Amino acid sequence: MRTSAPQSASGIVFVPLAMLFALAVCAGCSSSDKPKGVPPSPRYANLGPKEKVPAFMKGTVYEVADVTNKDLYPVYGYGLVVGLANTGDNNGTSQALRNFMVDEMVRHGFGSQDERLRDMKPELMIRDPRCAIVEVYGFLPPGARAGQPMDMLVRAAQGSQTKSLARGILYRTDLFAGGLDSVRPVRRVNVYAKVQGPVFVNPTNVDPTTRPSALLSQRSGTVMNGGLVMADRPLKMRVRTPQLSVSRSIEMAIDQRFADDAAANTLDEGLVDVFVPQSFKGDWEHFIGVVTHLYLSRSPELAAVKGKLLVAEAQQPNAPLLDISYCLEGLGPDVIPFVQPLYTHASPEVAFAAARAAAFLGDAVAEEALLETARSDGHAFQWNAVKVLGSLPGSTRIDRMMSGLVSAKNAMVRIEAYRVLADHGSPSIISLTVRNAFVVDRIASEGAPLVYATRMGVPRIAVFGRSVPVNMPIMFTAMQGKFSISTSTDGKSVVLFDRTNDRSGGIQAQMRPDLHELIYRLGGGSDDGFRFEYSDLVGVLQGLSRGRHIGASFVLQDLPAMQDAIEEAPPIVDPTGRPPVESPLGPGVDVPSLKTDKQP
Repeated sequence: MRTSAPQSASGIVFVPLAMLFALAVCAGCSSSDKPKGVPPSPRYANLGPKEKVPAFMKGTVYEVADVTNKDLYPVYGYGLVVGLANTGDNNGTSQALRNFMVDEMVRHGFGSQDERLRDMKPELMIRDPRCAIVEVYGFLPPGARAGQPMDMLVRAAQGSQTKSLARGILYRTDLFAGGLDSVRPVRRVNVYAKVQGPVFVNPTNVDPTTRPSALLSQRSGTVMNGGLVMADRPLKMRVRTPQLSVSRSIEMAIDQRFADDAAANTLDEGLVDVFVPQSFKGDWEHFIGVVTHLYLSRSPELAAVKGKLLVAEAQQPNAPLLDISYCLEGLGPDVIPFVQPLYTHASPEVAFAAARAAAFLGDAVAEEALLETARSDGHAFQWNAVKVLGSLPGSTRIDRMMSGLVSAKNAMVRIEAYRVLADHGSPSIISLTVRNAFVVDRIASEGAPLVYATRMGVPRIAVFGRSVPVNMPIMFTAMQGKFSISTSTDGKSVVLFDRTNDRSGGIQAQMRPDLHELIYRLGGGSDDGFRFEYSDLVGVLQGLSRGRHIGASFVLQDLPAMQDAIEEAPPIVDPTGRPPVESPLGPGVDVPSLKTDKQP
């Protein structure tokens, strides 16, 4: 029978004195067994003071902490590309992978009671040559914020016989850490990114050739701006000599400089999370450059003392001007009066470093100095000046500056100025969105005609010039001869003929020889029936330029070296299925599981 301690009428338990004595004796025995005088093991190694810190950077965040979690973090997944021109072939993929894709399609509602998906039977789609199983790659940038868009890379799955992903559309795919294993594919818990959208295949490879390299490159492409980051990925400041007071000082310096209590967060004596403000538009390198050059002292006279010191330092031979510029930017607007005399310095490097820092601090005089540099053809910092002006908060003043630069002689200056205007939605650009798939921009430029197409971010085709004609007479073919542009019988217009869709029997239209109208029609902006995908259209423009059929130069946006390497690299497969050791959010940090809806 169970016994209980006696209780008083009020319900309070009375513990016998003997029991209390026994408990006290046991507690004493336990504490006596612990070694005395042994401190707990530190969580972080003491890295000691940083060596070779310039004198003017003593007392900065750079001296006491190191930036970590600043590498691209790869996430992967398997997806399904549909809408191909019978170039898909999944027979060579593993049975486990095909089963996994069928399960994923069922999870997303294919073959369900939803009228839109009822006729889409997963098993049949896997065998359909219009569909291809693909590997999807994403690289979370340092400091990425939840909801931030990004480009994703796709490639035909290992073992598949898919010939081309051109004209394909990727269904929504979830990306995970270590998410590629064709032998034992498994859905991970934590979703770090999602992606869906049209696949952009290198336009130089739209027309297949017998060269193996050209055929192989058609098996990969980019989903431009179709990815979405699912969780914040903070940069991390690792305190070299772990101490909570130092971590707190770093947090306060960052929060005060950017007037944002959420910009930094102290985790403990060794780590501080740092979040890139939205105003930096994903430019984590600029942001962390300012952060690491912040002085921990926030005394009122600091700007005056350090401002004079930095201006003098900038004029020394071989001065580290970028470090000095970041230090000035970190000190805030109070340093502007000390910096202004440097805008006209004889050294272009010194002048640019000073104007760059002050422009980010809101000095209109510095903006004018940068504009003058941007207007100077042949200036060593011409493009850099445009880049800085474009990084400033959008305003009608900045737009006026950029509008004058779209007619510059330097093509890269013109393109950078256009990018800024497009990003600001400036009325100086006439923009037409075609089928919600891409944007066609017309820039009223006085410079030489130019056509520019993006391969990253928002798909856009920009035509510089008030009027860019199609050169007559013309006989142009593309897409294995299934599309042609020829001179009409009257000699004043051109005839478009498209037979790429075998089921339609061909589409024909006659139009005036204007490049802007040609782009709009082929993209599906009119009711003629043409419906070229963005990569097809870019390929046509590239072919027209090479054949000198248009009176304009053609520039295709360069891809970063990392993206080129992934497109050309052998498949990345982790046969163990293990995710990387480090989380994209930092060591030992993970994101909660994210639920998904049932839409493809």
